[in-house]
Amino acid sequence: MQENDLFLQTIKAIYASSLDSARVPEALEATSSLLGGLGATFEVISKPARRPIEFWSAGLPAISGTQYVEHFAALNPRIPHTLRQRAGDVAWDSQLFDETQMARDPFYAEFLPGLGLRYFISVVLEQTPDKLVVVAVQRTGKQGHVDKREIALLRRLYPHYRRAYDVATHLRCDCDHTGILENALELLTYGVVLLRADGEIVYANETLRALAQRGDGFRILDSSLEFTEPGARRCFDAALGAVERIGDPASDAQMTDFPVPRSGGIPAYMVSVRPLMRGRSRATQHADATIMVLVHDPLWRNAATGQILQELFSLTNAEAHLAQALCTGSTTGAYAAERGVSVNTVYSHLKKIREKTGCKSVPDLIRKFGELNVPLRLS
Repeated sequence: MQENDLFLQTIKAIYASSLDSARVPEALEATSSLLGGLGATFEVISKPARRPIEFWSAGLPAISGTQYVEHFAALNPRIPHTLRQRAGDVAWDSQLFDETQMARDPFYAEFLPGLGLRYFISVVLEQTPDKLVVVAVQRTGKQGHVDKREIALLRRLYPHYRRAYDVATHLRCDCDHTGILENALELLTYGVVLLRADGEIVYANETLRALAQRGDGFRILDSSLEFTEPGARRCFDAALGAVERIGDPASDAQMTDFPVPRSGGIPAYMVSVRPLMRGRSRATQHADATIMVLVHDPLWRNAATGQILQELFSLTNAEAHLAQALCTGSTTGAYAAERGVSVNTVYSHLKKIREKTGCKSVPDLIRKFGELNVPLRLS
């Protein structure tokens, strides 16, 4: 697999983990593969206790996490250096120690050899007076020290890990501040709306409002979500009823997900209706909200995606914009008319895109770019 393709998959896994902590190991596994490691770890470390309060790993022996937390975390000679770093700083072994120092250290001489490990590279996601958050890739002695390429790759991954971590923190926070849920939802590229039990809208994020303004498939009318097609309206009513029966063995959970057709043969929206978790009302300004509706546009591409495309393939702004337009179904002629340029200019941009990405055709380009689905907006 080409490095750019693996980089895209890694970013996608990182953002997926922000919405589901069970998928953190997938992000770590992808990161480890990208950086040529045996496995990877994600640690949230309490500074006063000098031990992890959260710990995930992938690609490493199952016992390693328990051994590390209980016996060797406090002996880890990498941590004192990391505690002096700022968010975004990268560290690796040869930057900190020589081989003689490692041979005398219990962490390197006792703990790591039992796991078949030797070297690492890490990046700090957060550094506060009480907490340190670090992602690290673990390597074997045979894999050796990281090189400049791998250091650069981890630095490129940092902003995506940081953004995903921030959203995950907001979503699971259970404190007395109001608006935490809404603040997190504004970062999503999914359309999200919160409803009262009677179906009245109490909150809609920016993405949802943008999709509704198109008026294709659904709209907002008198503080209600209205679907254009009769079949979609029936599915929505059934989904609202099904959500009320969540937990009932006789209920059909699949009824809470349904497609919403759009005109012109454009792929349908996918809509999911879910109950808000009980006992979490303090995290939202709208304590009377009981239902969450998520609307996913499979053709939606956001600013974060454009930035990643430019970073990966060295595309110009114009080239990235054209690539995204083609991925949403636009033709070169329609794009030229929309942007007020000649078709020849568009073809010149397209030629450069093909050269930089290695794609030989527009369908190949759409497939490659379609693999990247970033669920978070840029702040």
